[in-house]
Amino acid sequence: MQKKEEHMGKHKALQGAIAAFASVATLGALAVPALADSASTYSPNGKSVAELAQHGGAQRIAAIGNKSAKNVVLFIGDGMGDSEITVARNYLKGVNGHFDGLDAVGQPGALDDVEAGTGQYTTFSLGSNSSDSAVGKDGKGNLNANSNPGKITAVTDSSASGSAWATGTKTYNNAVDVDVYGNPQLNLFELAKAAGKATGNVTTAEIQDATPAVLESHSSERGCYGPQGKTDGSSNDAAKRCLVNQLKENGGIGSISEQLLDTRADVTIGGGSKYFRQTVQGGEYAGKTVWEQAKEMGYQAVENDPAAMNALEYKEGQPVLALMSDGNMPTKFNASKATAKDPSKDANPTVCTVNDQWLGNQGSSLKDMSKKALELLNANPASQSNGFFLQIEGASIDKQDHAGNACGQIGETDDFDQAISYVLQNVDLSDTLVIVTADHAHTSQILNAQPAYALSTVLKTADGNNMVVSYGTAQEDSRDEEGGYNGGDMEHTGTQLRIAASGPGAQRVIGLTDQTDNFYTIAGALGLATTTDQQKALSDNAEVKVATENGSYAADATGFNGDAVLSYELKDKSGNVIAASDSTTPLSGVRVKTAQTTAIALDKVAEGNEYTLTVTGRQSGKSVTVDFQAPAAGSSDKNADKNGVIASGKVNNNPKADGSPLGETGTAVAVVAIAVAMLAAIAMIIKTVKITR
Repeated sequence: MQKKEEHMGKHKALQGAIAAFASVATLGALAVPALADSASTYSPNGKSVAELAQHGGAQRIAAIGNKSAKNVVLFIGDGMGDSEITVARNYLKGVNGHFDGLDAVGQPGALDDVEAGTGQYTTFSLGSNSSDSAVGKDGKGNLNANSNPGKITAVTDSSASGSAWATGTKTYNNAVDVDVYGNPQLNLFELAKAAGKATGNVTTAEIQDATPAVLESHSSERGCYGPQGKTDGSSNDAAKRCLVNQLKENGGIGSISEQLLDTRADVTIGGGSKYFRQTVQGGEYAGKTVWEQAKEMGYQAVENDPAAMNALEYKEGQPVLALMSDGNMPTKFNASKATAKDPSKDANPTVCTVNDQWLGNQGSSLKDMSKKALELLNANPASQSNGFFLQIEGASIDKQDHAGNACGQIGETDDFDQAISYVLQNVDLSDTLVIVTADHAHTSQILNAQPAYALSTVLKTADGNNMVVSYGTAQEDSRDEEGGYNGGDMEHTGTQLRIAASGPGAQRVIGLTDQTDNFYTIAGALGLATTTDQQKALSDNAEVKVATENGSYAADATGFNGDAVLSYELKDKSGNVIAASDSTTPLSGVRVKTAQTTAIALDKVAEGNEYTLTVTGRQSGKSVTVDFQAPAAGSSDKNADKNGVIASGKVNNNPKADGSPLGETGTAVAVVAIAVAMLAAIAMIIKTVKITR
């Protein structure tokens, strides 16, 4: 009887273990509405948040291959949904007209026999803001992690969408190249530079704004513009704008502007110059302005001077940083105002006028900046040998859509089209892939008549007819005293977007894809590392050299091309840790200087003592350990070379990850670990049952 009860107990334990294992297998699965009956319209077949949050997890065409291209030019019309394109075309060209650039890309036969493709892509994100992530913050900038990060969000913002095509990873709104767990994801500039290619970033927005930022930085908050937050340097609101752990003075990798300099794109042209007047708060350049830091790092720096921008020439080892305005660049057309329904608007339709403040009047239109970028990249030996990746953004389609400013968004679309047209005429489409798309859809709609429950502008089009453009997505009433809208908070919309391409591999955009597929289209065409394993392998040849000069010690790390962040630990002979990088968050540690030497100051080293230094790539998990002895006071180290190097080391054969690896999220790892444990438990119980029998 006792044996029977014992056997039954083990049998129940086995059943319980199997049930537990089954529940683990469904952990993280997307919650769906209960189906009331067979007639229900629900038929969910998408992936869970945990699956979508993985690197490449949201791809729709992962099995489709790539063709090779030497160069890729990516055009982003910020907020340029199908409606925004049509509004601008109707107004500027007529309903049966066409744009010379915007409508030519992806159009079969428009560019001779060049491969062409046009499709649509999905744009959803995984959280409405950082509170839906593991790196959320409170009002003082302190870490306030969500224990269940990631949430399906139908309407994306520019940072989540940009991160998708820049890294191949879906993330939350407000995130810049980090996943929902806060882990930095390698972007196209980092990967292109690792492959020896030249890089360029051109925008009419502030260069720290979301779309350009996704090629320059990793940040849990898109508003973390500079070391003093989002100010001109006369005040400091960094705790409001940034996760404080990310700030240099707190052991973090720094703000977007500081990381832009570390990424070191060959060409950077846009707005946002006032944020470079901020003072660096921590690290090597503390006490200097970001402009001063840029110049000390060898940049050709131009501030608010279109003539100087146009005079720039390629100089070896001196990348270009040309910021043409304090903030976002002025639009081509003066502002119009959306107002409530009024019959007088039909009788007196709006005609847009050229803005005197538009920098195109001074030789700094988006076309002018694109021309200069191409000129500089073509003169770069890296481009000549290995090719380039260039992103060009028309930013104020979005910004003026937010403001209900039809003329502003139309003028920006015109500027954008002319930049595309210039590039098409000045690249070789047999080896250059040109892609034109947007980051998210927006609010403006073309209506047959003025709406009663939304604001609108009536425009006189190139055909001589009236066109009603409606704006109705603001969450609050922001009308002014005259009934016009100028609040700037019309909302994005969540529809899929047009993507068009011409050149090698253009047909990969045909059909329905996702924004993350664009990363794989670009990276695949350029031959860059796309998978997690390929990216980790970029740090296989990492090396660390410890050097001394005038009694100071530093470690120079090179070859960590599969990493955005490093951690380090310095131990004395007894194994005591005497110095280490902060590892509180994934954005804590030492920012890798992309495809360059990353210096780590070793301030705690004492002369004559022995030490062990370990430097680890937080994305690749690759480690380098260096044992060294600091020369005794008054002595000269015979082992030091002419550069003062006293010891060096390369990646260990069996590296152990110190941080969260790229593409392996905490939830995914936990699920695997629990599943393995459950399998082991089942095996043990089965074995026990057999022995009992």
